[in-house]
Amino acid sequence: MQGKTLYTILLSIIAVLTLALAVMVIFVFTAFNSNTANPSQETQKPLIERAVPKEEQAELKLFENPDGSNEAVFNIKSTETHPNSFLMVSVSIIYDGGKRNRLLEERKLLLEKNLSMLKQACIKYFMNQSFEELGEEDAMEQARNALKVSFNEIVRTDSEDMIIIDVVFDKWIRQ
Repeated sequence: MQGKTLYTILLSIIAVLTLALAVMVIFVFTAFNSNTANPSQETQKPLIERAVPKEEQAELKLFENPDGSNEAVFNIKSTETHPNSFLMVSVSIIYDGGKRNRLLEERKLLLEKNLSMLKQACIKYFMNQSFEELGEEDAMEQARNALKVSFNEIVRTDSEDMIIIDVVFDKWIRQ
């Protein structure tokens, strides 16, 4: 009798220890698994920027109209002092044509492919600005920098180079 009870106690201790080990293994694999990172959570590679000579730079007029003008009118954020204001701008993108302009056509097609996204980023930026903010001394510089970053993020999916060199405003009229 004593042998069977001792045997049962040993089996129950082994079962409890096996169960505890299984729970611990599951915890270790779920809590410390490093392969569960989503691709959206991964850090993106930094854009490669190079010094581009003038002869390797190209220009894309963002809002080119059939009549040859490059003007666009944006509604801007309403304020109490300026409830129905708008901004008329002419936006040009200066981009890198590649060394000796070897990538000029490819990059032009890339920008044209993303033209609607570039326009949308421009619209979104100006819709979030008020008349007073756009009248500040450094408003054009802030817009230029913000749009340059936005535009490079848009084309980044197809290129690891920093394609957009600069954003130029030929016209800037607040009303």
